[in-house]
Amino acid sequence: MRKLFLSTGGAARGEPSLAAIGVVLTDPQGRVLGRLGRCIGRATPEVAEYRALLEGLRLALERQPEELVVFSDNHQVVNQLQGILPPRDPAVQHLNKLAQDLLRRFPRARVRYVDHEVNRAARRLAEQALQEERRAERERQSLRQEILAILDTFSLEDLRRVHSLLLSLPNEHAHRPAAGA
Repeated sequence: MRKLFLSTGGAARGEPSLAAIGVVLTDPQGRVLGRLGRCIGRATPEVAEYRALLEGLRLALERQPEELVVFSDNHQVVNQLQGILPPRDPAVQHLNKLAQDLLRRFPRARVRYVDHEVNRAARRLAEQALQEERRAERERQSLRQEILAILDTFSLEDLRRVHSLLLSLPNEHAHRPAAGA
């Protein structure tokens, strides 16, 4: 395949905090060949940027392009990848090495810093993944509160039946003992 363009973005609100990645792979005509937006757990913003890059590079490798141009709106990560600025954190050094190894698998690959607006699609995917995870967590908390309120009205015998029912469910999480139990 010819030349492809990869836009990557990571999002995290703290050091570390819930983080997400966004990746968009396009051809020279701007057609989207692949996209990804998902939460990655707790990470720093820099780690989220690298994780987005790694996922994007793996996605691009599947297409075997002759040339890959990577766009990132994180100046620090771009400088690290270009060898201008060495990563200080050992975890980031490892991620940088993984990224460099993947970049070398392309016949031609360049990493370019771009303005946030140019990288909007990848950044939006990461932000949407964060928003969805936060929404799901709020819903989980609300359901937990409702369930606890209902359980408070049950007799001991009813609670034992509910307990047996929960243990019989095929959900792997239902078999974990509660914290402090």
